[in-house]
Amino acid sequence: MIPLVAVAHGSRDPRSARAMAAVLAALRERHPGRDVRLAFLDLNTPSVGQVVDAVAAEGHRRVVVVPLLLGSAFHARVDLPALLAEARARHPLLDVIQADVLGADDRLVAAAREAIAATGVSRTDPTVGVALCAVGSRRHDANAATDAITPRLLRGTSWAWGRTCFATAAAPTVVDALAALRAAGATTLVLAPWMLAPGLLWDRAVAAARAAFPEVSCATTLAASDSVGLVIDERYRQSLVHAGTAARHIA
Repeated sequence: MIPLVAVAHGSRDPRSARAMAAVLAALRERHPGRDVRLAFLDLNTPSVGQVVDAVAAEGHRRVVVVPLLLGSAFHARVDLPALLAEARARHPLLDVIQADVLGADDRLVAAAREAIAATGVSRTDPTVGVALCAVGSRRHDANAATDAITPRLLRGTSWAWGRTCFATAAAPTVVDALAALRAAGATTLVLAPWMLAPGLLWDRAVAAARAAFPEVSCATTLAASDSVGLVIDERYRQSLVHAGTAARHIA
């Protein structure tokens, strides 16, 4: 069996690592023969290098690394490829395949929509305004890609307004987005995370939102949905197909 190494960003908040571990535990349950391992880019252990070293030490000749990232920004384009290049140099007999990021998959957008509905708002309520909150990036194109998710989130509902916002230095802020929704006419405000797991950034976003708009409802992060595991599995399978691996090696 070709191992799957799922690489999370890492966080000082232990809830983040627990949430990603739970996603992978559910994935193992659905695929009992699958070798699924968790690694982190930063702040948590084991590191990417440590996990790939262990895979090589066990005699595997191929590994698929799936970035648990929603956008294709610095970590996916620079950070992780550099770490995998170092691993390839240490283990020239190991074929290290980097899969695509989870990205703005339709199933994850649907999961965010379901999390909003789970706050108690009706899908047929036209008074609802949704602020979709992502981490944010220094790359304008990465933020623009996130902004394109918001109208998709509203599809199939009567929710009339949506705004994208960011938890870091990128604009608009959470408060700016909620204020714009209220000014546009939304009377029911929901803050929804475009984030995989709970953590300090999401906590800060929620605190800022509730300080300015105490009535705002806040949805849960995406890791609470089975969709995350389904997308991880698809990225793994796609990578092996693209690499020419026979279907019998995919469990």
